[in-house]
This record gives sequence, structure tokens and C-alpha cells, in this order.
Amino acid sequence: MPPLAQDIRNAREAVERVFDELGIRAYAYTVERTDVGWRLSVDCATDGEWQTVAIGVDPAELNASLGDAAVRAKLCSEWGARLRACATPRTGPRRTTPGA
Repeated sequence: MPPLAQDIRNAREAVERVFDELGIRAYAYTVERTDVGWRLSVDCATDGEWQTVAIGVDPAELNASLGDAAVRAKLCSEWGARLRACATPRTGPRRTTPGA
């Protein structure tokens, strides 16, 4: 797989892990490469309406979050403040990822 395709796949996996930990369930998002890193654009449901949030993301930090729970927790903390309205109460078991 070409490097860019693998980078995007890893970025999407990392984003979805953070969303899962934040309890975000109804969303659509894109991850795009920019001149200064990744740009995460999130559309999510909030009390029957949709909101859009854009977040700049460091590619190395996002990639590190795949294997480092402390980095993932940092992203959860940073993104959680911006995406708080998107979170919904968890009704089922958490998705588990081996080694994470």
C-alpha cells in the first residue's frame, strides 16, 4: 500500500478509537493532509441537530495514539472539550483493540 494510503488508514483508525473512548456515536468525518499536519473535520449529532467541528492534528501524535494509551488519553482530553456536545451515553460494551 502506498505510504499516503497507509497514513490515512492509520489516521482514520486512530480517530475512531478516540471517538469511541469519548462516547461519540453519530458522526461523519474526514481526515485530510494539510501543509501543517492533518485536519480533522467532524459532523456530529447534537440534540437532534448537526454541528461541524474542525481540529488540527499532529500526524505523529495521532499515529502514536494507536499504540500509546497516554497519547490517546491526551487526544481524548483535547478533543473532548471541542466535541463534548457530540458525545452520547454508552449503551453497549466498548470496542476493544488488542494491544491498545
